[in-house]
Amino acid sequence: MNYAVILASGEGSRFGGEKLKQLTRVFGKTILEHTLQLFDECPLIDQIVIVSNPQVMLLEQEFKQKYSKCRFMVLGGTSRAESTWMGLLALKGSAQAHDKVLIHDGVRPFLSREIIQNLLSALDHYDAVNTIIDATDTMLQVENNRVVSIPDRSKIKRGQTPQGFKYESIVKAFIDFLPRQNELKVTDDCAIYLNYWGDRSSIFTVRGSEENIKITFPFDLITAEEVFRMGRKSDALLKNTTALKDISNKVAVVFGGSQGIGECIVKELLDCGATVYSLSRSNGCDVRDPEQVKKSLAEISLKIVQENNPENLKGIDFIINCAGILHTGALMGSDPMAAHEMVQTNLMGSIHVARHGYPYLKKSKGMLIFFSSSSYLKGRPNIAVYAATKSAVSNLTQALSEEWMSEGIRVNCIAPSRTDTPMRAKNFNETDDLADLLDPVHVAKRVQEILMSDITGSVVRVY
Repeated sequence: MNYAVILASGEGSRFGGEKLKQLTRVFGKTILEHTLQLFDECPLIDQIVIVSNPQVMLLEQEFKQKYSKCRFMVLGGTSRAESTWMGLLALKGSAQAHDKVLIHDGVRPFLSREIIQNLLSALDHYDAVNTIIDATDTMLQVENNRVVSIPDRSKIKRGQTPQGFKYESIVKAFIDFLPRQNELKVTDDCAIYLNYWGDRSSIFTVRGSEENIKITFPFDLITAEEVFRMGRKSDALLKNTTALKDISNKVAVVFGGSQGIGECIVKELLDCGATVYSLSRSNGCDVRDPEQVKKSLAEISLKIVQENNPENLKGIDFIINCAGILHTGALMGSDPMAAHEMVQTNLMGSIHVARHGYPYLKKSKGMLIFFSSSSYLKGRPNIAVYAATKSAVSNLTQALSEEWMSEGIRVNCIAPSRTDTPMRAKNFNETDDLADLLDPVHVAKRVQEILMSDITGSVVRVY
């Protein structure tokens, strides 16, 4: 059996926020939930123990309902070592001597499945494994405010979590350590292990990741928000997905499906066996008009009923809004109607699609996909209004993913880099290096991959 002990009992004195750092919300969930979710969804982990403080313990019932592998929640102690010990004790009745235990900080939400796998594989041969990354700064040994030595940086590593152990070996180390903890200065579980086993120990190391940050200070929260906003977490979730769903029997509606990326999405989904309905201005559906959106979805729903047996009735599983428009030029020298058209199409169109697509996606427990662009990260001159609408769509995605999560509706957003589309050719043809543009087919394949996943609330960058 493979266990994960997640430490979430700290009071966050260095964080300094009104809420505990582990219960601070980022990208739709608390930091602790992001961490818990990555272990709960990892097929390599069998059971999870959360070591909590009283405030976190109030969420015990909710966590156990949402995360099936969360079997135990226990109160921590007055120190990190005592809290780890409480987590190990919770496993006393189930863990065997050679079972594997990963001990992880609850505020490290960007751990990859690859690191988990490498740790567990190393524990096939070693009783203890530490996660490390290189030291990038010069390390100094200082006494009385004076530098007394400068260690060789190539031999210095930074430790991360998880740290992995065979259950019996780490329990023995803690039994020896706890009565003497006031005499020994240790900062992590490997130090406790090393202190007990000494020359008998052999702590192996696996590579960690610079992204596997621990959220300790308020500045770290800014970093975490940016990682989520740039879609890096989404990439990790997709990479961690072991089995993508079959969508060959699903029904998709693509707004803006007559050209560019939308046209490629229609073709990709048809090729994988899905039923696809393409909507655009050319066939009478302008997303700027909420009544046209509402009518078009109702007609498709009726057509689905007419073409299927009642015993095998399909609904609308996916709604993808690719409809968008771009006008370039400095704000003060441009036609005000151009700005109005971009806001109405890019932003209000997305709102209309969401509002009228909601009842169908609620019924099917389906997915809504919006389109943003790389411009959502930073406003650029001569496309100020366009960039503003794309940033708004990204925020709309994250908000709706939370609002609709309890309904089983997933909401995601695609933010492709510069792509070879008719819209781009119309506006940037003379300045674009075509060899540097994304193929819209590549973007469409990424959309297909996301439709096959369980992710929600993600802004997925496509490069």
